[in-house]
Amino acid sequence: MLLAGASFALTSIPHWLQQASAQNLTPAVPPAGANNQQQTDFMALSALLTATPKLNPRTGARIYSALSTQAIEFEKQAAALWQYSRDHKIEDVDNLASAIASDSALTLVLHRIISAWYLGVVGDGGVTGGAKVIAFEQALMFDQVRDAVVVPTYCRAAPGYWVTQPAVLKARV
Repeated sequence: MLLAGASFALTSIPHWLQQASAQNLTPAVPPAGANNQQQTDFMALSALLTATPKLNPRTGARIYSALSTQAIEFEKQAAALWQYSRDHKIEDVDNLASAIASDSALTLVLHRIISAWYLGVVGDGGVTGGAKVIAFEQALMFDQVRDAVVVPTYCRAAPGYWVTQPAVLKARV
């Protein structure tokens, strides 16, 4: 009887929540054809597109894997975008976006990468085969307001708050 209730509780968890809670359990496995150079280039391209020099490599591997799975030509187009930025010595996302504005495929890749890093979600639930949660707490959208707003959650503080040592208050004597 107890096991039946546990089974029901486990299966009644929404799919999106199961994905979000599994983000720390899912290994960062690059796509079958990905090599270290592709991963390194993707992280460098991501740093350029997000203007964030230190991105989480585990999250980057998950984003790269998910985007490669959802978009057939992603790996080739991401490599072309990175090569274009290097060939033309482009060092910020605004200049890169305006330089490739006439190439719809590269523009789409640029937007997919930025969206994945900032939203923590790959895909849109439409043609791309469904949205996949990659990161929640590590999504860059929270970095802009992290000093003033707690990451939305149902726990009493930010996700993972129990990991850090609480501040010790000194009583006035």
